[in-house]
Amino acid sequence: FSSKSDVNAECKCIVRLLDDSEVIECDIQPRCKAQYLLDYVCEQLDVLEKDYFGLRYVDHHKQRKWFDFTKSVANQVRDAHNLVLCFRVKFYPPDPMRLQEATRYQLYLQLKRDLQHGRLYSPGPGHDLAFLAALCLQEELGDYDPERHLPGYVSEMNLVLNQSEKLENQVEEFHSGRVGALVGISASQAVNAFLKKAATLDTYGVDPHPVKDPRGARLYIGTNHSGVATFYNGRRTHHFRWIDISKLNYEGKMFIIHLIIMEDARTKKKHTVGFKCATSSACRHLWRYSVEQRIFFTFTSSAEIPAVVTGGSFFSRGSKVRYSGRVERELALEEVALL
Repeated sequence: FSSKSDVNAECKCIVRLLDDSEVIECDIQPRCKAQYLLDYVCEQLDVLEKDYFGLRYVDHHKQRKWFDFTKSVANQVRDAHNLVLCFRVKFYPPDPMRLQEATRYQLYLQLKRDLQHGRLYSPGPGHDLAFLAALCLQEELGDYDPERHLPGYVSEMNLVLNQSEKLENQVEEFHSGRVGALVGISASQAVNAFLKKAATLDTYGVDPHPVKDPRGARLYIGTNHSGVATFYNGRRTHHFRWIDISKLNYEGKMFIIHLIIMEDARTKKKHTVGFKCATSSACRHLWRYSVEQRIFFTFTSSAEIPAVVTGGSFFSRGSKVRYSGRVERELALEEVALL
């Protein structure tokens, strides 16, 4: 921003919702905290459990990033005028059924997107994906009706990344009731069944980042409520549990996980594993995102979180994480109290 007047001038912001056909527009001052935007969007959607969500944007390096809610909008984007953001689930809860109905539906929309874009995936013959896709049809179309749902109707729907004719036939078998028992269940029951099934998959809540392992093999790495995992050809190859991770940091393009593993009841062994990212910017983003995930899912209270978490080495430009908001355990206790 070149002048004081630029900072004070109101800007129009467009927030794309999880249903791509809907947006929320609002006027903001660039110096306002980014938290204001999330609060406004969640208010419009009647979502009270806003700590599970975040706002994404693409920076001038074409790197996808999450808004830091402790900072102002002007401190994070070069040009707040004509700002376009995406409202997304950032922290996927281990048990979706604990959520309030409005929150649960937004999580469903996010997972439906993940299925369409290949992030929610299950290796093997495809029965899991077909069942999830059929639940999406049940939620959107209702019961199968041979007079309305003519042969090939599944192919007209965007359900799964690279959906094949074989998978479409499996989806139709589930939706029609020839396999399974979807006939007669309501839209809300279909949503709940979808969430329960999705939460059992290894890729649930994982935002995959392309990396190379120490041998140079290309993998994807991501985090969720259970820890950090790597994937090769859609299969989980390594799983580092949060309880075994003592520290996360990075050096240049290298994302580093420090582990303390119990070999037996008395012996602890320290181990370090590194994964190379495409750029140092991508590595910083992966580190920051992973630290936030670790904080959210492992701390018992937001009051216990350090004011600043650092991660860069002496030889790389250090990054800092200032976490804001509640953690998963606090939200879970609040959800139980509301029951």
